[in-house]
Amino acid sequence: MNELLGEVPRYFLESPVLVLPLVYVLGIITSLSPCILSLLPVLLGYIGGYGENRKKSFVMASFFVLGLGITFAVLGLLASYLGTIFGQVGPFWFILAAFIAILMGFHLLGIIHLSFPGLKRLPFKATSPLGALLVGLTFGLVASPCATPVLAAILTFVAAQQRLFYGGLLLFVYGVGQGTPLILLGSFAGLLKELPYLQARSKYFSYFSGAVLLLLGLYLLYRFF
Repeated sequence: MNELLGEVPRYFLESPVLVLPLVYVLGIITSLSPCILSLLPVLLGYIGGYGENRKKSFVMASFFVLGLGITFAVLGLLASYLGTIFGQVGPFWFILAAFIAILMGFHLLGIIHLSFPGLKRLPFKATSPLGALLVGLTFGLVASPCATPVLAAILTFVAAQQRLFYGGLLLFVYGVGQGTPLILLGSFAGLLKELPYLQARSKYFSYFSGAVLLLLGLYLLYRFF
């Protein structure tokens, strides 16, 4: 029975059907963290989706999210490739993933404070879907430091899995999750009125992400020690 119970979380971590929704939800929660949430109205203006034309706003926001997902997918492919190259190290990647997940979990819970390079300014204002795509590609590389803890933990977990395209898919889904609130805001202008309510409670989304990362890290350590 104990061995069977031990296989349950392992199956969860290795099942795409279960992990993909979790990563998508983590992407949404990341976008609701304080510093990214404060950027959403400005970001809508940069991608030309801040106006009365709901269809245009939806298209522009969708192309931005596509660019964001592509950038994260490339990062996922690179992480998986590194994990494959150094796979002979044994449990190294899982131990590293556990360490990073716990460290980032402590950061999001406010127990420790880490500094990450943040977004200074966007390179240009998009005037077409292609421009919105390019802004999304750029934003994925210089995203707000609020995204770094969850992204770092997922990338290290992906490296531990050592499955190239699965890693790219996981990070693409994470990027789509992170951009989903932007699509909703671009499509339904009335939702902008809810931003102050979300901002007042955004710290709880960070706490939730921190708790998830902490539990993941502790499980990975338990699995190998």
